[in-house]
Amino acid sequence: MARMPGGPREASPPPAAERERRYIYGGAPTTGSAGYAIRTNKKTVRRNVSTFNIILLLFGIGGAIVFYISNIIAINQLSLEVEESRQKLKSITDINNTLRAAVDTKSATDKIMPVASGQLGLHPAQRPAVWFSIDWEKARALGARPRRER
Repeated sequence: MARMPGGPREASPPPAAERERRYIYGGAPTTGSAGYAIRTNKKTVRRNVSTFNIILLLFGIGGAIVFYISNIIAINQLSLEVEESRQKLKSITDINNTLRAAVDTKSATDKIMPVASGQLGLHPAQRPAVWFSIDWEKARALGARPRRER
């Protein structure tokens, strides 16, 4: 076969002065079949994982799992306590409402007046009560001690 002008050409190796002569990762340059420098990297060194690190990782994961499960158990116990407290509060509120209703019905004046006048001999006041205040300066001058404020 004859070569045609302008057709594909074979790649010619670069001159020796232009060839790359640097070392890659401490390796020496090698030349391929066409004379080009082929760069190769060093083989990677596999890092050893220590047994201590594996055991430490397993203990860490185990501790996290134990903490998570204990947290779920504590939340369930607290939610039960909250529900019991709500039920107690509801029953106490119902009892208080029942007692308030009983006090309201028994403290009505139309129920108290017959018992007070018939059995105890009490009669309603003829005039309304009068409020008065104490002048503690005059009371001290007379020798009285003031009451403690509550």
